Amino acid sequence: METLALSVLERLNEDLPPAERATVGPGSVILGEGGMLDSLGVANFIVGMEEGIELRFGREVPLSDQDLVELFDEPSVTVARFAAYLRERMNG
Repeated sequence: METLALSVLERLNEDLPPAERATVGPGSVILGEGGMLDSLGVANFIVGMEEGIELRFGREVPLSDQDLVELFDEPSVTVARFAAYLRERMNG
């Protein structure tokens, strides 16, 4: 799941001007303090994750920005944390 999230973020990063691109890794902050995505970026990330999950796992897992905001009692959400959440959600 982490690989998928990193892939989606890399694609989003490629659409940005070079000066605005962020380093992408498991510790990259998706949302919150120091987050690399604005509101449009979050929406595109969610769509990319939904499509990727369906392609790789053959499952539909509806996501929303609320999954990033309400489910975490953290000031920021990293790629690794979101990937762990998705693994739990798909296995639960």
